[in-house]
Amino acid sequence: MVRIKSIITLLALFCTAALPAQRVGLVMSGGGAKGLYHIGVMKALEENGIPIDYVSGTSMGSIIAGLYAIGYSPDEMAEIFKSDRVSYWMSGKIEPGYLYYFRRKQPNAAMVSLRLDLKNPRKKVAYLPTNLIPSHQIDMAFVDFFSAANAQCGGDFDRLFVPFRCVATDAAQQREVVYRNGDLGKAIRASMTIPLVFKPLKQDSTLLYDGGMYNNFPWQVLREDFAPDVLIGSKCTAGNSKPEEDNVVEQILALTMMHTDYELPSERDILIEHAFEDVSTLDFSKVDYIIDRGYSDAIDAMPQILERIGRRESADSLALRRKAYRDALPNLFFDRYDITGLSDNQKLYVRRMLDLDRKKKDPNKSLKAFDLEKFKDGYFKILSTGDIEGSYPEVVYDDSTHFFDLSVEMRTKPSFKVMFGGNISSTSMNQGYVGLEYHRIGRSLQTYNFDGYFSALYTSLALRGRTDFFLRSPWAVDYGLNFNYYNYFKSNFGGLGKGNDLAYAKHVDTYATVALSMPVSRFSVLSLRLNGGSEIYRYFQTPDYEDDDKMDQTRFPFFGAKVEFDRNELNYLMYPTRGIRQSISGIFVTGNEMFTPGTRSAVPGMNVVRSGEPRHWFGLQFTREHYYPVCKWFSFGYMVQGVWTTHPSFSDEYATNISSPAFTPTPHSKSVYIKDFRSRSFIGAGLLPTFEFGPKFYLKSGAYVFLPGDNNAVKENIHKRLRYIFNSSLVYQTAVGPVSLTLSKYDATHKQNWFLTFNFGYMLFNRNGLFY
Repeated sequence: MVRIKSIITLLALFCTAALPAQRVGLVMSGGGAKGLYHIGVMKALEENGIPIDYVSGTSMGSIIAGLYAIGYSPDEMAEIFKSDRVSYWMSGKIEPGYLYYFRRKQPNAAMVSLRLDLKNPRKKVAYLPTNLIPSHQIDMAFVDFFSAANAQCGGDFDRLFVPFRCVATDAAQQREVVYRNGDLGKAIRASMTIPLVFKPLKQDSTLLYDGGMYNNFPWQVLREDFAPDVLIGSKCTAGNSKPEEDNVVEQILALTMMHTDYELPSERDILIEHAFEDVSTLDFSKVDYIIDRGYSDAIDAMPQILERIGRRESADSLALRRKAYRDALPNLFFDRYDITGLSDNQKLYVRRMLDLDRKKKDPNKSLKAFDLEKFKDGYFKILSTGDIEGSYPEVVYDDSTHFFDLSVEMRTKPSFKVMFGGNISSTSMNQGYVGLEYHRIGRSLQTYNFDGYFSALYTSLALRGRTDFFLRSPWAVDYGLNFNYYNYFKSNFGGLGKGNDLAYAKHVDTYATVALSMPVSRFSVLSLRLNGGSEIYRYFQTPDYEDDDKMDQTRFPFFGAKVEFDRNELNYLMYPTRGIRQSISGIFVTGNEMFTPGTRSAVPGMNVVRSGEPRHWFGLQFTREHYYPVCKWFSFGYMVQGVWTTHPSFSDEYATNISSPAFTPTPHSKSVYIKDFRSRSFIGAGLLPTFEFGPKFYLKSGAYVFLPGDNNAVKENIHKRLRYIFNSSLVYQTAVGPVSLTLSKYDATHKQNWFLTFNFGYMLFNRNGLFY
């Protein structure tokens, strides 16, 4: 029996050896997220010992082929595309870890922004971006992945771990561009540049776009350059198919792409294909599903592949070759960098923000060696303001120093910006927003803003300026004039019951402000702010009034100071689900109260005007809001807020209450005035579970408890003072603002404070003159 098994084994080895040692080429189509199919195909080939001697691809196929060509295994590629980084590459948003809170602009309710190029007399129309998705994230990713391998091969793609080809399109000459050498990262970046979606790559004054415009399945170049014995094709699209009606990217692809030849030239060749009807071009949420489909289809074709390809390479041998190749790559460290496209003063500003110079006073002095992460740290600080943009970096290896040189062409965007937006609501927060912005970049950055909010409930006008400058580190001075008007009088807040605890009040907040701030870390800022202005409170103390009755009025001219340490890493401006926000501050306020009684004043002995009553107080506040991802579909958060002040009593309880700090942990609570949730001192806390149905669609709930300080002459126990807020919001985060349907319940004295509200947009309020 042993002898028979030995004979069978020898025959099998002989038959395998008798097969020709074919060279194998693998060609991969474009297809966006569907191109992850190729990873599964390669995984199946490697597990069965099928060698891959040459690779080519277009668009996403060129990315997968390029990663394979520099020694990445299918499993390593799968991990890359499962990571959170891909969502930032495909959206153009800067990863939270690179945001710079110090330079984050004052939040506003803009939904549409237009930049105007006032300096160019030929361009009096709005400056519009040439692409839907900013490319700086994916540009840096390609520099990171491909620069070291490109240095080792000297720009010759035949000398990579696996010889590589990709194609792009020269739109002006209407021709295919085949990349056999050059900058590997730029070649792949050009090949995947879908028109209007990503910024075109400029090379020798030529704009290059997605290779799929002329050839979405470039098997021809492999055949011409390498003449492989067998071609294996991995095709993840339906070919020249009709676009979906509601998919803009698919329609762009259909308009720009020519007919592609998906037929492989020889009977020996093998085509592995699947037409995905349930995956769109930019849908990277189904990584496992797409890769598994490629793996399954390749396994189904494996008998045919094994029959036609006799050569084998073991997994251990391939892993050792990969390791040796990757270990031999130079480390991606830089010792020189250059910024082009800006004025001398603008370059100085950029160099200071990058913080890479050994001696910041003389940028021409020698530099410390730095890695790409250090460069990205400063680069994304600059880009995060939205006033400057950069092109694909040029990276060149210096054999004599064993360091890389880096050059980035940057340009300033038009200085004048007009913004429109607001909030579409079922309540009185149905609001319009208009904003203007002008910036000027030189040795410092100067920004001037106007923000206007208009609604039945809240009207605000703010005129602000800010100057960013450098001493030993960045500093900023901001200043402005602010007008806030809150009209809680007979407003619609979405109440479901006839009764509620809303007060009949109006509040006018007018003040000037100036502040000095500096960054403490990437996400935290220390600031000193001075405010001076006037508070006016008008109110009826009972609902029993006539239309011609005069309201009680308290006027409070004031001056205040605030020192604050503020940290913010939340992922959304409204309804956050990830990150942390923390603030510690102290204030001092002083002024004189002036009281004017109304027709139905209920203040004993206050039927005449009283003025000149001095009021002053100190205060401290701590706030923390923190969210933890528990699993893919659930996150849990909490918030705590503690306020202590020596806030004095005004002439009547309503003036005291309106001017006191408020506990407003939800967007809806910021739009209502319920006196039970205001106190000169209090402790508030909340638990915030969130159920996530998709990347931007979730149900966020909150249960909050509010314990005010005991301000009454008759002491009440804690149980009687406790108040509760319950809130649940169904939220979808769109590109222009959140859409929400919210149910809120306030445990106030009336017990009927149920509110159902719909909002689309940003429901925001400018800063309060009295701080809190």
